[in-house]
Amino acid sequence: MMTEDMQDKTNMDTKILSPNEANPFSDRVGCQLHVCTSCRPSGHPRDPEDKRPGFKLYEELRRLIDERKLNDQVNLVPTECLSLCSRSCGIALSAEGSWSYLFGDQKPDQTAQDILDCAETYIRTPRGAIARAARPATLRSSILGRIPPSDS
Repeated sequence: MMTEDMQDKTNMDTKILSPNEANPFSDRVGCQLHVCTSCRPSGHPRDPEDKRPGFKLYEELRRLIDERKLNDQVNLVPTECLSLCSRSCGIALSAEGSWSYLFGDQKPDQTAQDILDCAETYIRTPRGAIARAARPATLRSSILGRIPPSDS
């Protein structure tokens, strides 16, 4: 049974803060966005690397981060493999003291904007506890898992 204190903390953990509202649970200023650059659907050739959908997704996210001036908030990290081969393209979203998320089924030409929208929501949500309804629609059904903060 959830106590009143637990319920208050749960409600606060899922509240999305406005961009100017202080986050009471963390002093983090941004997040890590890992993108599997080797992701490719079954049957897609391995080479050249820059033609793989995962690499294209990374490139598109890098372009959009620059365009949206998110360089100070989103640290884009190319990652060789996230072991999501059956659900490519894969990404992971994390920050110190926050929930971490793993998503599959991302499309370089369709979901890059949604990924960054989700990252911005993640940054504004205490401890990164993003409610399903707060994620863009393309990241609701593509979630593969979430990992609690290491300090919980």
